[in-house]
Amino acid sequence: PHRPAPAPQGLSQHAADGIPQELLSRALAATSEISLITDAEQKILHASRSFTTITGYAEAEVLGSNCRLLQGPGTAPEAVQAIRSALSRGEKFYGDILNYRKDGSPFWNALKITPLLNDAGQVTHFVSVQRDVSTRMALQEQLRFQTTHDQLTGLPNRAALDSHLGKVLEPDGGSRPAVAVGVINLDRFKQLNNTLGHETGDAVLAEWTARMQAALQEGEFLARMGGDEFVLVVEDVPEPEAPQRLADVLQRLGQTMEQPFHAAGADTTGTDAAGTDAAITITMSAGLVLSPRDGVDMRTLLRNADAALKVSKSQATAPLLRWHLDAADPADRTSAKPAETLAAAGTGSETRPAPDVASAADVATYKDRLFNGGLEMFMQPAVDLRDGSVYLFESLARLRLSDGTFVPPAAFLPHLGAGEVDLLFRLGLDQALGRLAEWETPGEPLKVSVNLAPSTLLVPGCRRFIEETLDAHGIEPQRLVLELLETETMDSEILSGPLNALVEMGVGLAMDDLGAGYSSLKRLSLLPFTSVKIDRDMLTGLRSNPLETLSLIATLIQIGRDFDMTVVAEGLEDRALTEAVAVLGARYGQGYHVARPMPGPEVPQWLAE
Repeated sequence: PHRPAPAPQGLSQHAADGIPQELLSRALAATSEISLITDAEQKILHASRSFTTITGYAEAEVLGSNCRLLQGPGTAPEAVQAIRSALSRGEKFYGDILNYRKDGSPFWNALKITPLLNDAGQVTHFVSVQRDVSTRMALQEQLRFQTTHDQLTGLPNRAALDSHLGKVLEPDGGSRPAVAVGVINLDRFKQLNNTLGHETGDAVLAEWTARMQAALQEGEFLARMGGDEFVLVVEDVPEPEAPQRLADVLQRLGQTMEQPFHAAGADTTGTDAAGTDAAITITMSAGLVLSPRDGVDMRTLLRNADAALKVSKSQATAPLLRWHLDAADPADRTSAKPAETLAAAGTGSETRPAPDVASAADVATYKDRLFNGGLEMFMQPAVDLRDGSVYLFESLARLRLSDGTFVPPAAFLPHLGAGEVDLLFRLGLDQALGRLAEWETPGEPLKVSVNLAPSTLLVPGCRRFIEETLDAHGIEPQRLVLELLETETMDSEILSGPLNALVEMGVGLAMDDLGAGYSSLKRLSLLPFTSVKIDRDMLTGLRSNPLETLSLIATLIQIGRDFDMTVVAEGLEDRALTEAVAVLGARYGQGYHVARPMPGPEVPQWLAE
């Protein structure tokens, strides 16, 4: 095994004369599957049969050439640069690179290049081994695809959407790109599944996806979130041009719905027997928002787009594609609960978080005004659904500017640190209790609720401040309810002590948004809540999926009862929703159908009327 190996068969006389026997022995010792030997300038001196088998090039065709002849349009520049960098330093290179055969077909090449040095330590030749690993790379690509794409439709999934949005929303040169994000929902799709069967539903989804993908253009990205919910991302949508630009995009996509969908063998009888080729007409709804106006992260944008979707679904007309672009004025935006970063001081029922991109000067002005007389707590009542009497008023933070106009909380809350959120709570609590003391009403004394962030609850002296503020305004603790806003870092064990101390004082505690966010039965059992608020999003499906939604709401109401808690249903925007939750057993309700949030001084007149 240590005898010098003979020159490989097929080695040209020129190459044999240029490669000493000793060199060939060293090369073969360095690797047992030599594909190429080059000189120090990387010109090919020898190509083995394995090289010809892999690439299709005969030795005579490549002698004197550079290995770059294997590179093509799909070869990654960074891989080429890595090879050049290693060889220029006289180092070994190991890696995968996409190369091309003589016939133009691509193959993945597992490449190993070893430099040969003389006694002086100088590179005299390079020996390389090449292996076709296309099968392995194809398997890896398949696995990567499966982790980032939906199995049924082949569309990008939530993880891929997150990655895509992260790329397109990255600030460029200090300015954020204009991007539209829309949530698309297929109307009554669950009913289709229940009526015709899931196989038919899957076939419709697959065909719908194929049509949509064919209609997409450059700069448009469609992902599936699950079920019949999809997300559309449209790049380069400046705000002034957004309505017309998006109308054009959605008209193009809506045209894909004009022809009925066909599902061969659909079960149109409701039995397991296969039916005939069914012609199915479906419609879809979309809610859209703009970045950076309505948010700069996926979570905020999707939440706001989902709120816009609810508006489109509430439209009386039913075309193939209903859509709603969120209004430019935050004060006119649709109701939805705020995202975690906006919730710390309470944004209220009528205002949706869609933070404008404020300049540093605007932020400074907002903060200065907010903490120097500009804070005004609006009040929205929650009423007893049996007799209409008022249960309490929820206090909601607003900022009044010097010109008398109001700035919605979405414009200033995202810019507040934990210390400023704590200060805002203190100012808001003082003002809310002050208003409560001003209202003189016959009968049962009124209550007021104030949103409380867990970070504020854990500030030393929080309980003492609450107690002192109650005493200063002559308000009994039983007339105050604190709504604990949930966050991802909400630790039940840490919060249990401070919350129990408040309950011992007589203060009521409410869990906000039961059924959404990070709510859980475990927290209900571990923390001393006295009431729960059913999230408004739980009511949005009453028209599209009434049976499932009614069952869900009834379950949530029963959960509150089982834990002996007061149950308040939020988001009662009309008579139908109010009647539904009342029939299902919710004791209290809150929403536009009852009253919109109002300035504190207007409450006595509202009560009188």
